[in-house]
Amino acid sequence: MPTIDIGARPSTLDGCWQTWSEHDDNAVLRSDMDMGGFTKVRLRTTAAGLVVDASVTLPAELYEDFQTWFRINCVRGALPTRVKRPDGTELVMRFTAPPAIEWPSAEAKAFRATVNLEQLPAWQGL
Repeated sequence: MPTIDIGARPSTLDGCWQTWSEHDDNAVLRSDMDMGGFTKVRLRTTAAGLVVDASVTLPAELYEDFQTWFRINCVRGALPTRVKRPDGTELVMRFTAPPAIEWPSAEAKAFRATVNLEQLPAWQGL
């Protein structure tokens, strides 16, 4: 198995998400045939990746650490990192887009980060 670089998670973050919604990526290609009739279906790959929508609310003092995790350590999603499902299971996944950050109010002492993550089949078990 080839070695992959994994972006380090700051020690101040445990990597666990409060919400977690997952599904397999779409591994099937569908093509409508010119002559009408059936739709041609074929597998793009035999191994399905995992796609996750997750979020977490963190104290305001961890904002810079969270942004460093995504922007620097994970090179804005180019490198995978270690995250945890709400049940504590650790997985290697990467950010697929910048996190959406919400501050509930101007006086907020916490922020909410919502992310989309993906796990490639080769990363399972790392």
